[in-house]
Amino acid sequence: MGSSHHHHHHGGFSQSCLPNWIMHGKSCYLFSFSGNSWYGSKRHCSQLGAHLLKIDNSKEFEFIESQTSSHRINAFWIGLSRNQSEGPWFWEDGSAFFPNSFQVRNAVPQESLLHNCVWIHGSEVYNQICNTSSYSICEKEL
Repeated sequence: MGSSHHHHHHGGFSQSCLPNWIMHGKSCYLFSFSGNSWYGSKRHCSQLGAHLLKIDNSKEFEFIESQTSSHRINAFWIGLSRNQSEGPWFWEDGSAFFPNSFQVRNAVPQESLLHNCVWIHGSEVYNQICNTSSYSICEKEL
């Protein structure tokens, strides 16, 4: 689209995703169906040369939602967290979260002091206690 000249391998399309990873836009995504805490999930993604999911725009959110909606029973950790309750949300790369494509909902109406990590459940995104065990989504840029 733009005029940025990236020098990929000669074939042009040798840039693809590993088995089990799903390609969308400029990233590969791995939906992990083994339970882990947010921290364990973060570590797992790093070990794969990836990071917990960062949602950049509503197109990407719709793609993720289309995948997670078919697994309504389970939630998936994404790369959004905060240092303390009521503090601002940050993605893994340190960038601030702006609620344009989705809102982070309160999993517990009143008392969410320890809900400092974020997961997507069906088509909703909730704050949650970080050491809860859940599925996760890793993202790796192409």
